[in-house]
Amino acid sequence: MAEKRISGLPLESDDVAENELWRALGEIETEQPSARLRQNFYCKLELASRRTVLRGLRDALGFSGNAGWLTATACLLVGVAAGQLVGNGSNDADTRLSALEQDVTSLNRRLILDRLENETPGKRLRGVIDAADVAADDVEIARALLVRATEDRVPSVRSAAIDALGSRINAPAVGEQLMKLLEQADSPIVQFALVDLVLRYGNDEQVEQLLSLAEGDRLHPDLKRHVLGALKRDIA
Repeated sequence: MAEKRISGLPLESDDVAENELWRALGEIETEQPSARLRQNFYCKLELASRRTVLRGLRDALGFSGNAGWLTATACLLVGVAAGQLVGNGSNDADTRLSALEQDVTSLNRRLILDRLENETPGKRLRGVIDAADVAADDVEIARALLVRATEDRVPSVRSAAIDALGSRINAPAVGEQLMKLLEQADSPIVQFALVDLVLRYGNDEQVEQLLSLAEGDRLHPDLKRHVLGALKRDIA
C-alpha cells in the first residue's frame, strides 16, 4: 500500500475561521504517487520535450507560422497545376502556368505589405526584411518601406527600412525624403543607417549634403568622425 503523508498547507490568514479551515485541510492524508505513476509521468515529459524530426523539418523550411504554410500551399498549387498542364499537353499550358505564377507573386506581395502595416514591431521588421528583395522593382512596396523609414515609432524598424531602400536612394522621391529624415533624425541608430546608406549608394549631391551636416555638427559626434574619415577630410 502506498505511503501516506500529511499535506503542509500555509496558514497566512488572520481570520480565525479560515485558519481553522486550513488546519483541517492540513490534516487530510494524501497518497504519494506510486513508482509506476512517477515513471510514466517522466517518460511522457521526456517525449513531449523531444525535438521531433517533423518539427525540425518544419522549422527549417519556415513552416512554423501561418505565412510559411501559406507559401507552402501556394507552391503546392503551382506544382500540381504544372503537372496537370504538362500531362495534358494543353496548348495554353504556358499561359495558364504564367497566370498561376502571377497569382503566387501577388499573394506574396500582399503578405509583405500586410506585414509592413502590422501593429506588432516584430512583424513589421519581418516585413521590412522580406521587402528588401523586391523593393527595387516594386514601387508600392518601396513606398511602404519609405513610410516605415520615416514614420515608424521603433528605431530598429526605421533603420532596417532605410537599409532596405538602398537600391532606390537615387530615385528622386525616395532620396529627397531620406535626406530630409537625416536632417531631422534624433536617434543615433537612425542617423547611422542613413549615413551608411548615403556613403554606400548616394550620389554626389547627397554625399555633399551629408558632408555639410557633419561639418555643421548636425550629426552624432561618432558619426561625424566616421563621415569625415570615410570622405578623407580632416577631423576637427
